[in-house]
Amino acid sequence: MGAYIELKNITKTFGSVVANDGINFSIEKGEIHALLGENGSGKSTLVNMLSGIYRPDSGSILIDGKEVVFRSPKDAIDVGIGMVHQHFKLVDVMTARENIVMGHRDSFFVRKKKQTDAIYEIQQKYGLLINPEKPVYQMSVSEKQTVEILKVLYRGINILILDEPTAVLTPQEISNLFDILRSMRDSGCSIVIITHKMQEVMDISDRITVLRKGQSIRTVNTKDVSAQDLTEMMVGHRINLDIQRPQTDPALIRPLLNVKNLSVKNVNGTPVLQDMNFELHAG
Repeated sequence: MGAYIELKNITKTFGSVVANDGINFSIEKGEIHALLGENGSGKSTLVNMLSGIYRPDSGSILIDGKEVVFRSPKDAIDVGIGMVHQHFKLVDVMTARENIVMGHRDSFFVRKKKQTDAIYEIQQKYGLLINPEKPVYQMSVSEKQTVEILKVLYRGINILILDEPTAVLTPQEISNLFDILRSMRDSGCSIVIITHKMQEVMDISDRITVLRKGQSIRTVNTKDVSAQDLTEMMVGHRINLDIQRPQTDPALIRPLLNVKNLSVKNVNGTPVLQDMNFELHAG
């Protein structure tokens, strides 16, 4: 493998705030690369420049050694870079297929069967299981994310950027997503994943770049570091991850909160809690 995309000395400011300060970052072909850092470390700003949403104030972006300038997300898509945002950008009343092909240069003139066949081919290649004719408003969060990934793959991208993709997924949905990402990597795609969840970084990534206060601190192979190492890089000093729990006086242990048969549906009518029961004790 070699560096497919390089960001060199990237700087971006918003007024007096320096969001990215001379960042260097590279992506190899066929890897899952995690961008790790605390909130405000500059992760989202950096990938927004890579995906054509922002333009750097200084520095350069190179693809296969040639400098490129992105004036819009379309410019990034044209060279194979697509981004799935934390907040999905789908039209609820449309089907998955209509969302996937919407805005594609020839979508108006291509027959429905040809579109469906092209989507099915991508689904089979990467294990992205979704009914193309299902309306978005009937979908779970995981299904909507699948549509977003299909939408960028339909445009022929080979670099996928995911911004906090697991923030609202269940553990099973996260496991399914990671299976999809590994399949994409093994098929030659490169993936950049933004997250602050340490265990997920260790589980899914091949390499990690740590950002702190707008600067790139270090890029490491995941197999060569521990969660403690990464935490120290993120905050800049050694910290104790152990939690010290004082012993509680047995006389004080009593129920303070009782939850009985609690059921909740989300705005889409999907059950998210079903007959939940628990007690919270003092101490």
